[in-house]
Amino acid sequence: MGADSSKEAGTLIQVHPNPNLNQSKKPAAVKLTKCQPLLPHTTDPSDHSQLRHLKSKPISELFSLYEEHMRHTAISISDEQNKLSRTIKDHEAAVSQLLGVCQRKQQVYGAWGGTIQGSIRDVSLTLGEVQRTLDALVPVVNELNAMLPVNERMQTFS
Repeated sequence: MGADSSKEAGTLIQVHPNPNLNQSKKPAAVKLTKCQPLLPHTTDPSDHSQLRHLKSKPISELFSLYEEHMRHTAISISDEQNKLSRTIKDHEAAVSQLLGVCQRKQQVYGAWGGTIQGSIRDVSLTLGEVQRTLDALVPVVNELNAMLPVNERMQTFS
């Protein structure tokens, strides 16, 4: 509760330099370790009398480093957004091309399907006519067969 309540009260929090930052390969991290403390050590976190003793050079350096970091971050974000945008456009183009191919194939298959369906309809009509003709011929052939002598007769059609 002590750290949270001091933040809520608007008091200053002093950050001590991290000795492990010198091990970093990033030049900005190395520069941050060289910054001077902004305020001398205070025992009372509510004591703001030290604000008039702030040194402008370390603050200016710190803000310059922050500004440089934010600029590099913005450039990185912008580059990543541009890459992502190009990737999305490339994928949209590929999907659009595939959709076009699928639509053309659908039209071709639809035309083939229509042709095949027409042929099936024609064959069905022809088979229907053949069936009706056979139905009409079977009784006539059976009657003619009955008129023949017994030794020359064929089997009867059913």
